[in-house]
Amino acid sequence: MRITHRMIAESVNVNLQQSLARLEQRALQCSTGKAFQRPSQDPVGTNRVMRYRDAISRNERFCLNISEAKGWLQATEAALAEGLTVTQRLRDLCLYGANGVLSDAELRSIAEEVDELSEQLVGVGNTEYNGLYLFGGHRTGSPPYREGAGGLEYHGDLGERRLEISPHQEIVMNLSGERAFAGTGLMEAVSEVRRALVAGDQEALSGAALAGINEGIDLLLERLSEVGARYKRVEAMAETLFEEELHLKEMLSQVEDVDLALAITEYAMEDYAYRAALSTASRVLQPSLLDYLR
Repeated sequence: MRITHRMIAESVNVNLQQSLARLEQRALQCSTGKAFQRPSQDPVGTNRVMRYRDAISRNERFCLNISEAKGWLQATEAALAEGLTVTQRLRDLCLYGANGVLSDAELRSIAEEVDELSEQLVGVGNTEYNGLYLFGGHRTGSPPYREGAGGLEYHGDLGERRLEISPHQEIVMNLSGERAFAGTGLMEAVSEVRRALVAGDQEALSGAALAGINEGIDLLLERLSEVGARYKRVEAMAETLFEEELHLKEMLSQVEDVDLALAITEYAMEDYAYRAALSTASRVLQPSLLDYLR
């Protein structure tokens, strides 16, 4: 086969372009820290990167849900604890008023304190968190406990606010007033204590009124335990997601990030090879006979 200067020139030019392309790729890797810039450079790696990033994004969404749930549960726990403190004080007053040695004036004085505690308990039932009412069920935009024609009324519902905390797990982060305070049951028990104090009804104070308060204390303790268990669950899931995210980011880095020291070494080698190719090309492409005949 006849070899011409044009064939040599074209071959040298192709090789130089390929060497320059490799040099450019190594330069981009060193400047960006990424193994590839276009999907066509590594289709399999691109697919893995997309899956890892989707998983990381999903975990971040779950972490936001967990953060919201933790805040809501903490606020609920604090409200229930306050309600328990109020109810325990009401129990003490009920027992004190039932001892049979207090005057009517002293009983009325205790009844006044019960009034204050009753208002505080209603305030607990109308506790807000981040502009939403904790114990309204799905009706979080307005106070669940309001005075009506027949007295205090519950205007919430039994709705459960659920948040997804993992691909197959949800957490109920709220308690409705029906579950936390038996609707208006606990407040009605407080009203019964006040009525018995004003009437000097010792039997009611030591009987039905006291029983109603005790039931309220038992209910609040049960709900505090329930909320605490939910909080522990979301904390455990938060730790799991944290560990999973670290692993995913490590896997993502292994696919898309370059070993910078190795990339710099390879860049230096490609640069040397390109310069050597240029030097070789300058010797191969010698002037032809036509250059002397001009």
